[in-house]
Amino acid sequence: MDQESQITHMSAYLLSKVYAEGWNRAHELSAPDRAQVDLCGPGVLNPYGEEPQRARWAEGFTKAFGV
Repeated sequence: MDQESQITHMSAYLLSKVYAEGWNRAHELSAPDRAQVDLCGPGVLNPYGEEPQRARWAEGFTKAFGV
């Protein structure tokens, strides 16, 4: 595997872990956290400030949360 392919593969792997973090966070929500998400949206809990991690976390979160 050449270096460019390795970087692409690693990026995909890391983004899948970010997706899983979002998914897991949605399943761990307490009642106050749920209320905050209902009021402000899921972005308030997203720990990532940069793309593409921010979008990938949000995708995992919203799929699990059902937003």
